[in-house]
Amino acid sequence: MTFRILKFITFIFIITLTSCKSQPVKITLPKNLNEAILYFQQTWTKQQLDSFKMKDERAAVADVHFGAGMWLRNNWVRGDRDTTFTNYFHSLGIFAPDDICSIVFTSLHRTLNKKAIDLNKQIEPYKKYWKEISDCDTKKKEAAVSIYNKFKAGDNISIFMPVDVSANYRNAVLYNCPTIEWTFNPKKDLLIKGKIVNKYFINDAANVFFTVKIESLSNSKTEILMTPVKVGDKKDFSLDGLRVE
Repeated sequence: MTFRILKFITFIFIITLTSCKSQPVKITLPKNLNEAILYFQQTWTKQQLDSFKMKDERAAVADVHFGAGMWLRNNWVRGDRDTTFTNYFHSLGIFAPDDICSIVFTSLHRTLNKKAIDLNKQIEPYKKYWKEISDCDTKKKEAAVSIYNKFKAGDNISIFMPVDVSANYRNAVLYNCPTIEWTFNPKKDLLIKGKIVNKYFINDAANVFFTVKIESLSNSKTEILMTPVKVGDKKDFSLDGLRVE
């Protein structure tokens, strides 16, 4: 092999190596947070990146929630696909699609602004929030089973429900965890008196219900969970979060 040919091959090798180094691997479905950040750095225009970078962190993340955020949730988190990306977040104790989305875009914003991502500090409030809900749900189920075991068919009961009036009509509701504590207001809230005609559970022994024949309503114009009711109706009530005496 002549020196000229060897020199030419060496030149081609160097050019190829330099080219490979200058072209980062294109990310399609990321495997972790770093690859998710890189994806948006690769696919967003400079104008999009600069606009996102210049906003306040909270505002920036909120602004993309229904755009790029929805795209992320639908294409990387939900559905039947490679679960490497979601398993990465599950290993951190993060499961909700919205939480994953917020962490990705918060981290992108901090990266663009040359700030520390502080991943552990980011995930702490999410884990705390969901633990509070989990503990609350456990207590609600225990209370529901206790009520279920306390009463039998034929017993008279009183049901107390908070009433929402924000939609210009009265609707008796149930509060969800983690905020379920409330004080009954006889001027606004609903008191239902009736007789248990049936008790049952569905699929799970903690998923318990009473069928109640309604004998009186403290306000007859109040719907129950957006359903009109009247004295004499037989109504099924889930005991999950229901206040009964």
